Amino acid sequence: MDRRTPITSGRRYTWLPALALAAVAVAGCSSSGGGSTAASAPPSTAGTATAPGTATPSSPAATTPAATPSTAPTPAAPPSATPTPTTATTPAGTGKRPADACTLLTSPQVVAAVGTAGPFRGTHPDKVDGKEVWGCTWGSPQSYVHIRETSPSVLAALKTNPEFTLTPLPGVGEEAYLVQRKDGYRPEVFFVSGGRVYSVEVVKDRSPNDDVNAPAEAAAGSALALALSKLV
Repeated sequence: MDRRTPITSGRRYTWLPALALAAVAVAGCSSSGGGSTAASAPPSTAGTATAPGTATPSSPAATTPAATPSTAPTPAAPPSATPTPTTATTPAGTGKRPADACTLLTSPQVVAAVGTAGPFRGTHPDKVDGKEVWGCTWGSPQSYVHIRETSPSVLAALKTNPEFTLTPLPGVGEEAYLVQRKDGYRPEVFFVSGGRVYSVEVVKDRSPNDDVNAPAEAAAGSALALALSKLV
């Protein structure tokens, strides 16, 4: 007789579910241990958080240039169609000449220039061809100084006359010359002022032997012409 306890069909496989649960438990532990190193957590953005109101490089506000005022040059206004009136330049001496030439010099001035005693009295020249001549003669019993307006043709003729020597006098009027004969007798100064031609003559001694005074008369005539050219 067999003493082994027979296994009935109802209890033969009751241990299988327990075995299956144990296998699942072992597998779960194994997976949880390896999964801690294989799985990667998503990158944290906590350290790169941008504070509210701060523009980032990708923000349009940070890359948009600030508006600046225009520096383009303003176009110049077109020139006026109305021409600006110009003032004509008046030659030196024009409009300053007094009607009476004898008011230009005083007796003390003539005494200082000529070097002889005064007083010198002013008289007007005689008419020429019935016309008044602008000029004056300041005279004394011994000497005289004479100024008169003359024609430009007179000066032009002297420039071409070989009997006379013309020495330019810079700074006297617009043009001036000391005119002397070849013998040096009776020098005379011609100058231009305000477009007019004048002659200045100094006679230091009315006697016939006046030629010895020519150098002094030339110097006095040149000095007086310089002073008179600023007054006419």
